[in-house]
Amino acid sequence: MTRWIAVLVCLVGSTACGKAPPPPSPAPERPAAQVAPKAEPAAPAAAPKPAKVKLPPGITAAVGAVATVNGRDVPAEQFNRELARLVGTSVRVPKDRVRHIARNILNRLIENELRHQAIATERIVLTEPEFEEAYRAYTSRYVDAGGRFDEARFQAALKRNRVTIGQLKSQIRRERLARKLVQKLGNVSVSDAELKAFYENNNNSWVEDESRDVRPILVRCPPNPKPAEAEACKKKAAEVFDALKAGGDFEQIAERFGDTPPRAPMHLTRSSPEVALARAAFSLKVGEVHAPVRTRWGYFVVRLIEKNKARVRSFEEVADDIRNRLTERKYYLEGLRIVKDLRVKAKVVTRLPF
Repeated sequence: MTRWIAVLVCLVGSTACGKAPPPPSPAPERPAAQVAPKAEPAAPAAAPKPAKVKLPPGITAAVGAVATVNGRDVPAEQFNRELARLVGTSVRVPKDRVRHIARNILNRLIENELRHQAIATERIVLTEPEFEEAYRAYTSRYVDAGGRFDEARFQAALKRNRVTIGQLKSQIRRERLARKLVQKLGNVSVSDAELKAFYENNNNSWVEDESRDVRPILVRCPPNPKPAEAEACKKKAAEVFDALKAGGDFEQIAERFGDTPPRAPMHLTRSSPEVALARAAFSLKVGEVHAPVRTRWGYFVVRLIEKNKARVRSFEEVADDIRNRLTERKYYLEGLRIVKDLRVKAKVVTRLPF
């Protein structure tokens, strides 16, 4: 036992067995201090390049920020894009007119920024259902007489206005948020006295022309059909007409020929845009069916369900319509007032490029 203890002691400390400890490792040499290279003078920052947009000759695109509103920059890209959209490369627009357009664009961008800041301050948000409702309301103007969304007309409008769907949606969001700002900071209520006064001062607006209500079935045709397609479309419309003349059920016939869901009645006057349809409706007696009428959407087959004489609508009938009109006008006027007040209190610096 004593022998094993001695061995252990030798392992732990070599000095216990008469051996000198190993010499300590030499300290690593410090590297010589390196002299930092002399700093070169910084090159001057390159001036920002004008954005690539097409503008009339002699008009230079803006760079940097075209305005600063309460410390926040309004980017030149927004200004250039809108200016190019409105004037393009036209040489027919005088320079002073371009400058006038540019000032108006800049004012709108400043107002947008003021609204944006006020919306943030008031903690106003737009929910996704609210946006979807606003987007549906906007796109409803592109629903055709048959109740279907006209994608071609919608895309043509985007191209004509030089905006993308993304830009359109951003615009709708801004407008709906601005509306909520007016709701919070403005007064858009309409009194009964205002309703009555508006009704009495606009008597001619409540005259309703003689009209006809018809039930339609639409046989759709291609916009530019080939002869065979045109003939097939015409034949199908004739079959719809014959089925209705024979006394068939309206909904069943519409479903059989693919016009679903059943369409709501159409209200036509002598001044309706679809002149051929209006003439057909006014030629019928109640219950009669007119032969197929060619329109830009295809062939309409209609049955007259009611004749309406000319009359003056009562106040009770139009009160809701008047309220909507006056409310919208108050939204507009209150929106102007709020932006005007915001601008008076704001610190705004403008930098038009010309």
